Amino acid sequence: MRKLEQALVRLHDSVQEQKLFPAGAKLLLCCSGGADSLALVHLFSLLRSRMQITLLAVHVDHQLRGAECAADSELVKESCLRLNIPVIVRKVRLEGSGDLENQARKKRFEVFRQILELYKFDFIVTAHHNNDQVETMLMNLCRGAGLNGLAGIKPRSGIVLHPLLIFNKSELTAILEEAGVVWREDATNLDQRFRRNWIRHTLIPLLEKELNPELGTKLGWQAQIFAEAENLARQKAVPLLKKMALEQTPESVTLALPLLLKASRLEQYYILKSVVSALSGSEQDFFVQSFEELRSLLTASGSKSLKLGNGLQIRKLYNELVIAQASDPEKVPEPFTVEEDRSRAVWGNYRFSFKVLRVLPVHREEDKHNVYLDADKVIYPFTIRSRRAGDRFMPLGMKQLQKLKEYFINVKVPKFERDYVPIFDDGDKIFWIAGHRVDARAAIDAQSQRFLHIKAELVHEKPMRAASRSKKTGEDNE
Repeated sequence: MRKLEQALVRLHDSVQEQKLFPAGAKLLLCCSGGADSLALVHLFSLLRSRMQITLLAVHVDHQLRGAECAADSELVKESCLRLNIPVIVRKVRLEGSGDLENQARKKRFEVFRQILELYKFDFIVTAHHNNDQVETMLMNLCRGAGLNGLAGIKPRSGIVLHPLLIFNKSELTAILEEAGVVWREDATNLDQRFRRNWIRHTLIPLLEKELNPELGTKLGWQAQIFAEAENLARQKAVPLLKKMALEQTPESVTLALPLLLKASRLEQYYILKSVVSALSGSEQDFFVQSFEELRSLLTASGSKSLKLGNGLQIRKLYNELVIAQASDPEKVPEPFTVEEDRSRAVWGNYRFSFKVLRVLPVHREEDKHNVYLDADKVIYPFTIRSRRAGDRFMPLGMKQLQKLKEYFINVKVPKFERDYVPIFDDGDKIFWIAGHRVDARAAIDAQSQRFLHIKAELVHEKPMRAASRSKKTGEDNE
């Protein structure tokens, strides 16, 4: 049992050195019935007494191979029973036939996480080894996953542990052979229609033959170097992100664009990756392509919007970059008619109140959401509506008409927010752009005798609305 004893010492030392989990931890072991996972179960059954850990094995049956799947389940149950490890078998069914590899992985982890929460365990432990590490590195290299991808599988990713990365596949099978443990081979592991299988059975042997017979060892070592480099890059990004974050909530982060543009390309990558990961809850799917799409947005003129594939939406608002959880586009509100006797109205995200006064308050407060107009210059009934092609108005302080589109461009209202800005139209003129400007033709003058007071309030906060955004980075909202 020399190989098994040596492997146990290596495993124990590695767990301690990397601080993967503390003594007394409750560990959920993922077991498929293959050599890797049975080696995991066997080694951890021996590690149990050394670290006083609690073990629970979980086997997921994807029901793709009929009787073979049933045989896998039986072998897992028998092996765990022999080692005195409780086991749970769960069946799942995949939808359709597209991307079965990725579907199966997601379904498995859904089951693992459900059981982890149900039984209040601490960590999910998988049997990924150094050969898996090499395959992952090559896959990530080809799809442009950056330093994080080249770092491959990390020993610990949140609650998921990969303690067998210190072993090669051949070492694990040698351990099982010495211990007399039988395992099963999944025939789908030979199907080279799956990308990972093609890398395993075609690409890696070719690279070992033509370039380096010790490819696995060398790339495993490189993964550690890349992981350390990534940690340094992440650490450097933390204070930069704090400096440029204007607003942070669980649903969105607003960054000062001028500061982000001053950062180096590598710093930008890890700042944006950090934000995207925090909002989406996953570091997956943020590769070079995602980053390059974001970079093109940073330097684009005007306001722009971009959807990422992980449920997030990026909006460039001139001097700000807003990264938020994507939501379904809101319907543009229908026009609303205001009769002369109406005192309140709701349009879109705004609640308006109307009051006609005979005397102006001495200490009145006026701002973009609280205006006083000449009541005799406003024609009833008037309409609250969204913008229309060809709209023009005469901003207070000017003596000629200006296109509403030009005004929005000048004051930097993003395109995707313009439809939600309330426009007050009395049929003869636009007399107020709520949250922005009063029209000169409705303004109070020395002859005014009656005064229309309109006050706008947000029904509920929506930071993406142009009329409700505060001036944070020197934007001219006038």
